[in-house]
Amino acid sequence: MHKGKVVAEKGEFKVIDCEVCRFKHLDPIPTEDETTEFYKKKYFDLIKKGGRAPEIRRLMSGGDEASFERKWLESTLYNDIEHILIKNLPKGSKNLCDIGCGTGDFLKYMIGMGWSGIGIEPTEDVGLSCSKSELTIYNRSLEEFIVVYPEYNYAFDAITLLNVLEHVPNPIKFLQITKKFLKPHSGIICVRVPNDFNELQIHAQKKLKKDLWWIGIPDHINYFNIKSLQKLLTSLDFEIIYTATDFPMELFLLMGDKYVENPEVGHICHKRRVNFELSIPDVFRRKIYYNLSKIGIGRDCMVFAKIK
Repeated sequence: MHKGKVVAEKGEFKVIDCEVCRFKHLDPIPTEDETTEFYKKKYFDLIKKGGRAPEIRRLMSGGDEASFERKWLESTLYNDIEHILIKNLPKGSKNLCDIGCGTGDFLKYMIGMGWSGIGIEPTEDVGLSCSKSELTIYNRSLEEFIVVYPEYNYAFDAITLLNVLEHVPNPIKFLQITKKFLKPHSGIICVRVPNDFNELQIHAQKKLKKDLWWIGIPDHINYFNIKSLQKLLTSLDFEIIYTATDFPMELFLLMGDKYVENPEVGHICHKRRVNFELSIPDVFRRKIYYNLSKIGIGRDCMVFAKIK
């Protein structure tokens, strides 16, 4: 039975700081059947309308916008993930499973860097677009995949969950299934989620007297921050080996750029953030975001962990 302090309300849903799970989530929690149906049939339309997953929407847009987004991600986020994995895996360990692979761009990048791997993507329209790029993409939910393809048990050196865990009804069960795909003792999981209810975000919300704009119903079920994500992984017998956040977008709000209600301002702020990240050396960018993770600020947070 989930219980805890109510930290937000939106329509029929509440967000509680759950004493049982030790992270914030919707109450009531949508069922797994409801969630599976939503991602197979409706999520793609929500992305196209600009309501969710701006990185995926920009990658799907085609043309200069997609090229600009892809260059930035490959030079920063994708580059950093590959760097941390190589640094912490045994030499030659380059077999990857990207769960919730979206457009497949990250998986394609990793294969271009000499990795082998597969992707799992439940959203049908996104999964179909992935298949056109000649990647190995399984258009199934994780729960379906593990039943149909038991040969992938304990097969992967690395598993990535990039902006996935906030969407699943039962993150604990989801991670327990995910563990079964990792090679024992050496495999690494990389989890990236929005860094919600972080101190800077809350300060900006109170200062500007705005609603909690990061609450996204029905698809954002769980609301982690860097601390609660680490606690969850540790409780499941993972050992944390590296943490990072990324650019604290709330700084723009506090400097007067009101991107929350204005997509055009949001686009400008995004380009400024991108230009900043592309203008500094990789080592320096990683140092900044590693240290920001220690004080808990940044729009997204990322944790790398091994099974103990």
